Parts: sequence; C-alpha cells; structure tokens
Amino acid sequence: MGNGLISDGMLRLEAATSARERMQTVHSSNIANADTPNYKADSRTFADFLAAKQSEMGGSLMTKTNVSHMDSTSSSRIKTVSTVQRMDGNTVDVQQEMTNMAENQMMHELSMKLLQGRLNGLASVIKEGGR
Repeated sequence: MGNGLISDGMLRLEAATSARERMQTVHSSNIANADTPNYKADSRTFADFLAAKQSEMGGSLMTKTNVSHMDSTSSSRIKTVSTVQRMDGNTVDVQQEMTNMAENQMMHELSMKLLQGRLNGLASVIKEGGR
C-alpha cells in the first residue's frame, strides 16, 4: 500500500493514532454523561475505529503473515461492557471508563513515540543523503 517515503508501517501508526484519539472521545463522553439518566454507555472499541480508519485509507493495513498471528479485527484485550443499569437507567461504569481511558492514553503515547521515531529516521536519511 505505502510506497516511497510513506511506508505501510507509518500508515498503520497513523491509523492507530487516529483510532486512539477517537477512543479518548468515547471515554470522555461516557464519563461526562455518568450522571445523565437513561444514558447508554458508548461501547465502541479501538478495533471498531481502527477498522473504520483502515477502510477510509483504502483497505486493511494489517495482514496476517503467520497462522499463529491474531486477525487484525481481534483484540488482545477483552473489553468489558457494563450492562448493569442503575436505577436511573444509566449504564456508565465510571471506574472502568477511567481505567480504559488511562490505558488508551498510554497506548496513544506509545503510538506517537513510534511515529516520532520513524520520522526522526526519515529526517536522518534525508540529512545524510544531502552530504
């Protein structure tokens, strides 16, 4: 898919970063509505947003290269969706949302560091090529 300076790896990092940003919005919205009567927590996952971003970019950026690898639609973590309603009909579990938000933030920061490393590598190649 990628060619030239923009590799498939960078496109995957872009898709992952975008999906992580969308997940932060989901968690923030759920937390903000924790006291809203009859609010149903948004249960979309990172995999949902990643698949949507990959589709926007022209297909799957993840390919299974070994039978023991997980499919790109699989998640290494099981997302717990609260189905317990409070008396006011709200399904937001604030503690779970805060935990998920913290984990998502760490994964976003990791994606950004990986992307920064790739860009620094490109800058180094360009700099050395000009000598």
